[in-house]
Amino acid sequence: MAVERDVTRRAVRIASTTMAALFLLVLFANLLWAVPLPTSGNQARMPPTESPFPLFRMGPTLHVVSMDAAANLSTRLLMTSLQGIVNRRQVELYLDVKEVAENTSRMLSFLSSRYGVTHDTMSMLQAIDAYSNRTSGIVVFDPTRPESINIATMMAAQQNGTIVGPDLVAWLRARTRLPVLFDYASSNWTSLDAIGAFDRALRDLYPSSVSTLLSIQPPDRWAIRDYLIATRTFVFYFPQGALATPFEAAATRRILHATPRGIPILGWFKSPTLTEENSFVQLASGEGKFVVGAQDVPNLSVLTALGRNETRRQAASAPASLPLENKTYVVLAVSDGDNIDFAAGRMQELWSEPVRGTIPLAWSLNPLLVELAPPLIDSYYDTATPLDRFIAAPSGAGYLYPDYAKPEDLSSFVTFSKRYLNDSDMDVVWLLNAFTASEIPYTSRSLATYVDGLRPNGIVLDYDDQPRTRDVWVQAGDQAVAPVVRSTHFWTTRENVLGKLEAAMVTSNRGPQFLWLTIYTFRFDLRDARNLVDALSVRLGGRVQVVLPDQFFGLMRQDFLRTAKDRAREVEANPLESFVFEATLASARVRLRDADALLAAGDSDRAADAAFRSLEELRGIAQTEALLLSISVLLIAGFVAFLATRSRRPESRSPRTVRPEVLVFIATVVAILVFTLREALDQNFWTYPTILLGILVSGAYRPLRRVIDASYPDRAPIAAALISLVLSALAIRTTAAFPLAMIGTLLALDTFLSRRSASSAEMMAGVGIGTAIGFLGGFDLPTFSTIAILLVASALGARGPPELDKPKVRWKPVLPGFLIAVSLSGLSVAFYYSLSLRLGLRGDALFAVAGAFLVLGPTLGIMLRWILPNFPSRQAEIGSLAAAAVLSGIVLAVQGTLVTVLALLALFSTLSFAAMASLDEYAERGGEPRRALVVALLFLPLLVMFFRMPPIVYSLTIVALPEPIEYALYAPTVMLGATCLFLALLVGLRGRVRIAVRKDYPREQDGGAVRP
Repeated sequence: MAVERDVTRRAVRIASTTMAALFLLVLFANLLWAVPLPTSGNQARMPPTESPFPLFRMGPTLHVVSMDAAANLSTRLLMTSLQGIVNRRQVELYLDVKEVAENTSRMLSFLSSRYGVTHDTMSMLQAIDAYSNRTSGIVVFDPTRPESINIATMMAAQQNGTIVGPDLVAWLRARTRLPVLFDYASSNWTSLDAIGAFDRALRDLYPSSVSTLLSIQPPDRWAIRDYLIATRTFVFYFPQGALATPFEAAATRRILHATPRGIPILGWFKSPTLTEENSFVQLASGEGKFVVGAQDVPNLSVLTALGRNETRRQAASAPASLPLENKTYVVLAVSDGDNIDFAAGRMQELWSEPVRGTIPLAWSLNPLLVELAPPLIDSYYDTATPLDRFIAAPSGAGYLYPDYAKPEDLSSFVTFSKRYLNDSDMDVVWLLNAFTASEIPYTSRSLATYVDGLRPNGIVLDYDDQPRTRDVWVQAGDQAVAPVVRSTHFWTTRENVLGKLEAAMVTSNRGPQFLWLTIYTFRFDLRDARNLVDALSVRLGGRVQVVLPDQFFGLMRQDFLRTAKDRAREVEANPLESFVFEATLASARVRLRDADALLAAGDSDRAADAAFRSLEELRGIAQTEALLLSISVLLIAGFVAFLATRSRRPESRSPRTVRPEVLVFIATVVAILVFTLREALDQNFWTYPTILLGILVSGAYRPLRRVIDASYPDRAPIAAALISLVLSALAIRTTAAFPLAMIGTLLALDTFLSRRSASSAEMMAGVGIGTAIGFLGGFDLPTFSTIAILLVASALGARGPPELDKPKVRWKPVLPGFLIAVSLSGLSVAFYYSLSLRLGLRGDALFAVAGAFLVLGPTLGIMLRWILPNFPSRQAEIGSLAAAAVLSGIVLAVQGTLVTVLALLALFSTLSFAAMASLDEYAERGGEPRRALVVALLFLPLLVMFFRMPPIVYSLTIVALPEPIEYALYAPTVMLGATCLFLALLVGLRGRVRIAVRKDYPREQDGGAVRP
């Protein structure tokens, strides 16, 4: 007894320590990461009609200075700072440097031929001797303090100084007789850390900096400092993303908030964790700014002085109008052109490939180049073929996340972008939002802002692995409309692309298909892209055509009208559909007539919009039919269950009734857990570790339950429910508290079910309904309050001391718990493109159907279990798992809303039946069913994360997966089928082993539990 008390005390101490640590984590995250900012009422805004880039004047001769590729950072900063001071007054210095993003020698030749620039050569020493009189002195950085390089850059810009390290100070002073204006190492700045230094710079140096530019620049990047010095730009640097401390994140936000809205941020950042880009662009977008990636392009102060105030025209392309045929239309696109380093480096390599000019290609570029670096954009436009088309890279004239910008900021940015798109002759825009490791959402408000502000020919979304739910549609604004397509990336291998496309294909002829295929150019080149298209063409019997973006969007407009008319004819040919949905069909016909009239008047955009709206109404018929079919199946199953119950012989086992208070408690506590899970997942992928942490520390609920039981012997479930609500509300406020919500949920469940044991039917129904509520319900005060009241009210029915735990048994709860979680695979319907195509549904309709499956699957499984109460649990488990494997294959072979809904209903019902059978077997062998429910809730976050995670993440960040597995990741029923088949074999073999053991050894009783 004493030993038991010691163990209990030790467990309580561990749980208390865990909870205290988690509370400190939450406090730390909220107090430090979420530092409140002052109101932005007085924050200035750059007018969208203003240019942020100062205009420099070219001198009569450009002096070209060759710089050794092995030159150290001190030498490079000396020359770029001298270049910036000289070129500010009149552009005269050009650095010819090897091994940088831009081929400076090739660009120099282009400047001579395109703009008539005359140039001569000059050594570094000659340049220093000739131009040292233009500077006021020397600014010395401290190599031991990286932040000093950016401080020195601003000092040099404002005091007309040249930057060097301590290694060159004596030499430069002796050669030029220049004084030292500022030496970081001997100044009072050394008493400050990096954050303090930039805070001081914001106070002391920013007032003398240009107000239309900002820069984030790693200290070791030197190439664009000539431009930063020439323009007197405020430049800073802190780590971003997952590795940034809360103090660094707060310091970044202070700088972003202290500077005007609507301005560009030149630069980039080191990205060791791949979270840096996402984090910084989110912050910048929230402060009304946009990023222009640039850190390795030299001579920017020269490039910005040539070719401005010109309107570019793209090369004349093939006719935009093509006849719509039964083909797969493909755009091959080159991404990342928003980054000036890419446009000056890797893109130049791709541009020189012999494949270019033999196949249509869409090249993304930053339209800001028409002012920031006109020679760079001219080098492409002047040599483009009719098969090259340029589009605006994310997300217009600069890189921001549309849905993270405030409406007024986004509207101003789109107005700003329109001028640059016009000047660069671009009519297609590529958008990118924060990537939350799922299909990237875009609000209609943001898309409509682009549609009305730019009136684009088309909009492209994402750098995604593959569309999840919606591939093409028409977005309407208040004054205009535009077609929208999601991108599919060529990330890893040709087989990966072919596999994920094949997973999405259906067996019958579906008419024209549209694929925007983006090349991951840091791994592949144009030849790889052409080979991929050739392989795809072979698989599709030659029905593939690569087109330009304007042709692509023109064909999409035609296809909306064709598809809507075909669907209308299908409904008209079905007497039942045309009768039941007469009003919907009539409305769709009116829209189709409008579409024909608009097309005849030459307004293809409005015609496509009318056709698309008609198609959405007709798809609504299919959605309604699917839900009605599901309800009908449910009613029929219920009737059969009722008949089976009435006709059952007296000696047979009667079905277990579902008690409302137990069902409500399980459903509400699961719903709140799913709410907190959604909040954590919707933040960003670097918050995922908090979810994994929650799973790891969740065991703390068990000793806490002992404390609750001892403190409130009769009302422990109510106390536990209240604790769970508090911890969950905290987790909804901040994702750092998700581990607390996980502990609270398991504490509430275990405390309640130790007093009111739940049947397998109650568990399955509660988990399914709760997941559906948490998945579909909007989190707001009325919803949360209603669920909280129901949770506490249902807990009132579980008073009294807990039932004694049964002795431990060898039978583990992992399998039944895992099967409960797998039975919730109806969630996959909302996240997989292959299921979207087979169902013929898009967007929100998929979420509604997924919610229906979460409820109907367990309900039908329960009814089936009631109909067959005497069916042995193990045989029921094996048979249903085998049936689920077969049904998983059937789903891949069918197409159409109704038949796919039936197949999926059968699949999810069979999985629920298997889970119930496994639960019953576990209980029959002496197990505590609530242990299995705890295991299920531990698997639930992992299941949701798996469904949300783009499959390519595993190959890109973890390990390259075998092609069959990679293919299966795009078709969830393949994974389900394989899992069910494996589990059926496992359960069957386990049963045979136990039978063999019983033949050799006598059975023995151990505390009521039967063991071999």
